[in-house]
Order: sequence, then structure tokens, then C-alpha cells
Amino acid sequence: MAHDLKNIIIIGAGGNLGPSILESLDTDPYFNVSVLSRKGSSSKFPSHVKVFPIDESYPENELHDAFKGQDGIVLLLPPNEVEKQKRIIDVAIKAGVKRVIPGEFGSDTTKKEIIEAVPIFSDKVEITKYLQSKEDTGLSWSGIINGGFFDWGLKADFLGFDLKARTVTIFDEGNVKSNFTLLSTIGKAVGETFKHSAKTANKYLFINSYHVSQLEILESLKKATPGQEWKAEHVGTEALQKEGFEKLAKYDFSGIRDLLQAAIFGKIPVQDYTKYEELANDTLGLPKPEPLDEVVAKIVRGEKV
Repeated sequence: MAHDLKNIIIIGAGGNLGPSILESLDTDPYFNVSVLSRKGSSSKFPSHVKVFPIDESYPENELHDAFKGQDGIVLLLPPNEVEKQKRIIDVAIKAGVKRVIPGEFGSDTTKKEIIEAVPIFSDKVEITKYLQSKEDTGLSWSGIINGGFFDWGLKADFLGFDLKARTVTIFDEGNVKSNFTLLSTIGKAVGETFKHSAKTANKYLFINSYHVSQLEILESLKKATPGQEWKAEHVGTEALQKEGFEKLAKYDFSGIRDLLQAAIFGKIPVQDYTKYEELANDTLGLPKPEPLDEVVAKIVRGEKV
């Protein structure tokens, strides 16, 4: 039944994405949003948002108390905490929760080529498969695939651009188009997924704000910084991927960043899901993004997008 998921609890509302999801749900009068937060966490939330503190071990009794009366869960724990998330899902079923949105929010993990390129994504697959195995209990799920975080990635030098130093690392030729979504749009997508519960049950939802290459982003950055020189260096994604795997073999987890960048900007045939999936932007009623030049200029000026 549609329009029945109003009481939502977010697990992992700090971090890069959590605040945008919390803000989107909190500012929508349709929802009653709360947060489950570790007792030792330093994350801060708006004073009017109900916070359920929980022990680091996530005991079942505390989970059950937090889940009573909840319609949906946004599960944003680190993907490698697989067993903890399975336990959360089990308690959610017992408490009568109707929908879980797991921590996909990235590349299309349904494709084996993506998993081979970024093996840590296999944890996301395991969690979603566990949710799929519980569909007969009455618990449904929705996986949101949004590509990279555009505004965060641009500000954090994850897309290859150092906004302060005015330098750019161009991966291969820089002309591979990839999918990116604004954090605010992802937050909106989460809310609309709950609102359109019948249309969004037990499926992946593919969204984006921009389908662009590094070279297109660089042109927008040049327009936003007139008279300033952008110095570029080129890095091959095959070499970057090799370096990433070598780092991980030595327990240097900075290699994860290398693997992610190589997957996003490299030549993996399935990295661009617009070629084989229909976007759910219209189904979810997502706002049309501002032109690339305008949103990049706002990010450069430090404005909210």
C-alpha cells in the first residue's frame, strides 16, 4: 500500500550522506524521523529530533525498543559490518518494520564487473541479498543507486579536482561520462522512496543529477574561476587500479579510494548505468538539477547546493 511509511529511523545519520537524508526527512512534514546513534558517537543532531542511544554492540533489546512503531529504516552503517546489519534486519522484522533502505548509494553492485573492480562492494551485495531472502516476512527493501556524490566529491578532491590548489588529476583521457548525484537529491530520493512504497518495493532505483565527464566538469570550473590557471596531470586507471590492489594487500586502505576512482572514471562497460537502466528520477519526482556551470560555481563559492 502506498503512502504508509511515515515513521522513519536512520542508523548512521552522521558521515557524508546521513545529514542530507536526515535534513530531507526532517523538513518534510509527512515524516516523523528519529535517529539511532551509538552512545560513544560524537555526531550532533537537531535538538528536536529524537535520538535513540545504543550500546556499541547493538544489543537486541535496545534495537527492539528503537524500532517499535517504526515503518522504515535507513541503514547507513559501514558495509563491512555485515553481521551487525543482518542482526538489525532480524530485529526489524520482529518489531514490524515494513521497509529497509540499505547502504547502497553508489555504483551498480548488481554487476559482477563492478564487484571485481571494487571487491569491498561484495558486502553491500550480501546485505541486500539477505534482505531479499526476508521478503516473505513482510519486510521490503529498496536499493538506491546514485553513482558518485557530486558536491561532496568535488569539494573533497574525490573527483580529481583540488579546488584550493586549482589542480586536477585527469584519469585516462578524462572523457568517460559517469553518473553523479547531489547529496540533497539523494536525501529527496530516500523520502520519495518511502512515500511511493508500492512502486519502490523490492527493487533497485537508479538516479542521477549529472551524467558528465571530468573534462566537462573542468570546463565548468574554469568558467567559475576566470583568469585562474588549472594545472593538470594524467593518471591511467589501469595503473591506478593495480596500485589500489597492491595497497590493500599491504593493509593500506587508501587503496579503496584508488579502486573507486578507477571504477568511476575507467572503461568498465557497466559503470555507466544510464546505458542499460531506466532512471527513476521521474518516478520519484526528483527536482531537475541546475545546469552544471551553475552548480559548480556555487560549490566553488562555498554555497549550499
